[in-house]
Amino acid sequence: MIDFKQVSPPTTGEAITLGPDGSLHVPNHPILPFIEGDGTGPDIWRASQRVFDAAVEKAYGGKRKIHWFEVFAGDKS
Repeated sequence: MIDFKQVSPPTTGEAITLGPDGSLHVPNHPILPFIEGDGTGPDIWRASQRVFDAAVEKAYGGKRKIHWFEVFAGDKS
């Protein structure tokens, strides 16, 4: 994984990787970065994250889970 100086990546979850043939390998517990944004971003993100997590739970019956990783942009950076 990449070295981070200003942020802490999740302590659980796995990176999404590329195979030798260029195909994506998405583990059952992928780490996905997100940018919350400014303005209405925090409100939209909180609602969206709950929907995404519930959809993954329903679709995979608890076998998969997204591990969110906030990366900073805008005023937060």
